[in-house]
Amino acid sequence: MKDPLLGNKIAAALLTALLLVFGLPQFAGMLFGGGHGGGKELHLAYCCVELDFAEAAAAEEEAPYDLGLLLANANPASGERRVAVCKSCHSFEEGGPNGTGPNLYNKIGTDIASKPGFNYSSALASLDGVWTWERMDKYLQNSQEYVPNGGMVQRIARDEQRADIIAYLGSLSPNAPPYPEPIASAGGGEESAGE
Repeated sequence: MKDPLLGNKIAAALLTALLLVFGLPQFAGMLFGGGHGGGKELHLAYCCVELDFAEAAAAEEEAPYDLGLLLANANPASGERRVAVCKSCHSFEEGGPNGTGPNLYNKIGTDIASKPGFNYSSALASLDGVWTWERMDKYLQNSQEYVPNGGMVQRIARDEQRADIIAYLGSLSPNAPPYPEPIASAGGGEESAGE
């Protein structure tokens, strides 16, 4: 006689096994302290493998941030797709209108808060200088941290996504300066010159 619930029983057994494998260590951590690492490094052990997240995080922290390398590998076409959400406030075409935010054609290498006809926040208007690659990177990473009380509230945390957007803005800037030199090639050039 065939059991009509055999498939359900197998699925329930598999789900229970997964819950025990992945959920039991979390539950034990909550019961015996150590939630969120308990102030210690986080080590999770499953079967015969230990995952050490502290070492991976330390290795990631050691790598210097290289905007030049990010921009050299950036894809302006991808950046153009990523700014779709920005189009609710900004236009990007030459001679385009200002919206809630200014038109962003020809931004890299131009004075900050200089688009004619746009009423900039006093916080942004008080900044001197031009939009460099580095300044735009910091601004897009966390606009409110870079310009507190500025009109834009935007955070683009992923470095590669930010680089794509900045490269796209650079492609719209006829007088944009060259990308910054990648750290590795800048250091490599000094070594070869000294030999």
